[in-house]
Amino acid sequence: MENPTRSRAILLTGASSGTGMSSGSGRAAALRLHRAGWPVYATGRNLDALADLAAEGITVMHLDVTDEESMAAVVKRITDEHGAVGTLINNAAYSLNGTIGETPMDEVRAQFETNVFGLCRLTQLVLPGMREQGGGRIVLMSSIFGLFATPGRGYYQATKHALEAIGDSLRHEVARFDIKVVLIEPSPILGGFVPDSFADLGMQAHGNPALYKDFWDYFVQWHQAYRLSDNPPLRGKMAVRSEHVAKVIETAVTHPNPRVRYRLGVPARLLTRMRAAIGDRNWDRFVRAFFPIP
Repeated sequence: MENPTRSRAILLTGASSGTGMSSGSGRAAALRLHRAGWPVYATGRNLDALADLAAEGITVMHLDVTDEESMAAVVKRITDEHGAVGTLINNAAYSLNGTIGETPMDEVRAQFETNVFGLCRLTQLVLPGMREQGGGRIVLMSSIFGLFATPGRGYYQATKHALEAIGDSLRHEVARFDIKVVLIEPSPILGGFVPDSFADLGMQAHGNPALYKDFWDYFVQWHQAYRLSDNPPLRGKMAVRSEHVAKVIETAVTHPNPRVRYRLGVPARLLTRMRAAIGDRNWDRFVRAFFPIP
């Protein structure tokens, strides 16, 4: 049963275009929760991109998870208006494409600043209010790629692996305060982080661009199966839609006893069991057979 003395306010990051899952999952979740009667604060770096959410009556605010001042300002406003942040949905993220050996370290650091360190700092900012009110909820948007990794996106996938560890540690650390921590692990999302071209990947700045040129050409082609479509081809049929992700986010926020993890789609549920069953060497063979490989 919902505790009427606790804040119902939801802080959702990465709601603007080009952030979050980039497929619209954050926006879809904001709309779904708002229409269910929850006070939603949808945030992002680009306020103009939040205009349609504002038109729906959702409170929108500028928040950059790499900027301490903007994070503190949003948490302060919600605390002033509701007593605390009741639920934090850590959705802001982006996908860095690049090989481990060729990606410049400043880009790697920027990836971790957004996907991990900013998320951690924002979580730190909301926890005192949650503890004071005797409860709260933190939702971490992980990924199927928090469970295993493939060539070309290792640093992005490392950030999602990090969220798995952070979620597990945090869950035990805050349980005594009745703060629930939920990890959401979607299979590939239709339209999410899909590159349009080799140029779109930004590979030209990564050392010798010809070193993996054939790989990146195929990488782009392979990911087109996940382009948002009414009738996605081949492996795109196993992807999940942003509306499905939003529905699971709502469950994670509203269920009195949510799961520790929600794995969305057949790949997320199947592949981890498959890896455990077939062993590491056979798993590597599967990765080389299914995913783009240099």
